[in-house]
Amino acid sequence: MALTARTPGGRGRPATVGLREKILDSASLVFARHEFHEVLMDDVARDCGVAKGTLYRYFPSKRALYLGVMFESMDRLHDTLREAVGGPGEPVAKLARLVYALLDHFWERRLFITLIHRIEHRQGDPDSREWQRRRAQIARLIQKTLEDAVAAGEMRALDPRIGAEMLLGMLRGVNRYRVAQDTLTGLVGGVLEVFVRGIGTEQGQRSLDGVLLPARRPLQPATAGVRV
Repeated sequence: MALTARTPGGRGRPATVGLREKILDSASLVFARHEFHEVLMDDVARDCGVAKGTLYRYFPSKRALYLGVMFESMDRLHDTLREAVGGPGEPVAKLARLVYALLDHFWERRLFITLIHRIEHRQGDPDSREWQRRRAQIARLIQKTLEDAVAAGEMRALDPRIGAEMLLGMLRGVNRYRVAQDTLTGLVGGVLEVFVRGIGTEQGQRSLDGVLLPARRPLQPATAGVRV
């Protein structure tokens, strides 16, 4: 689906460098704090310090602005992640760059998670389907990196699709609930420590073997084997 947002060009005043990104950043905060129908273009123009006419030169409608916030941010993130995995290094080193790039992208965009939550749950909506398409592109980059890590012997055999979703879930959680003293590098290290190394000791793994049943069957109840 082609976005209806446009970049000023041709006749009239030339585009101001960086203004489009400034508008999108301001609009993301406004849309995150209010329902779509409550947002006025006047609010966005005031927050980013431009005249409403200037805002309409970049985004001809509120819907175009909303889609610009959602989709163009994901497109920039996808480009960044492709660069991360395209560089030199072993698969786990590339995974580390992916984790850093993902957390860094959302570090100053915490309220963006609110927009993601809203659009993800609009089942059947064309905008939601387009969002899922872009999200799937990012998930596939992570999935391919995990496949390479398994093939290189850097990770145990796992379902790379599930692994990618687990990692994305971890990143969303630590970004959403981080506190003031957390740092970007500290969270990146924490996520990688848990995801790559795991947190279970040998004793914990033996205990897990005692409660896990064959595939597609549920875990034993916590009280299994205990007489009361």
